[in-house]
Amino acid sequence: MFFALWPAPAIQQQLHAIAEEFQATCSARMMRAETLHLTLQFIGNIKHTQLAALLDAANKITGIRPFRLELDTLAFWKHNHIGYVTSSSPMPALDKLAAALRQALSAQKSIRDTVILDSPGFSPHLTLFRNVRHIPAPRHFTPVVWPVNALVLVESVTANQGTEYRILHEWPFAG
Repeated sequence: MFFALWPAPAIQQQLHAIAEEFQATCSARMMRAETLHLTLQFIGNIKHTQLAALLDAANKITGIRPFRLELDTLAFWKHNHIGYVTSSSPMPALDKLAAALRQALSAQKSIRDTVILDSPGFSPHLTLFRNVRHIPAPRHFTPVVWPVNALVLVESVTANQGTEYRILHEWPFAG
């Protein structure tokens, strides 16, 4: 399980087009368009009885208004062979949301000991590639403007065709 921002299909298609443009350069496996998302907090495997605590934590996040992300940079992590998009500019609204989620989760006693919360050094990224064989220098592209208006809780399920993501709950932002 994980908390994420889930782009509308049109934004997923724009991001997938960027992946198609650079796929040959980095010789990597592209993520499927319908799976593209930005993870805010990885949860991992939980007991069914802990699901209510995750929902309760997210219900307590207040004051988050819709915001825009402008993704304009393709970059790579050598250590795990990942290619991802991010923003070359600070993203204070995203940082605020990630911190609020981390705080709400850490306040939940029933999950505090089983969920490993990401460090405060949140590194926002949206993975486009896995198994990158050739790591090129970061590339800038025309920004993809993503209007962010909700937080989602996602379950990752392994199926015959690979990993499937199921949105379990969505929290629209006020305003």
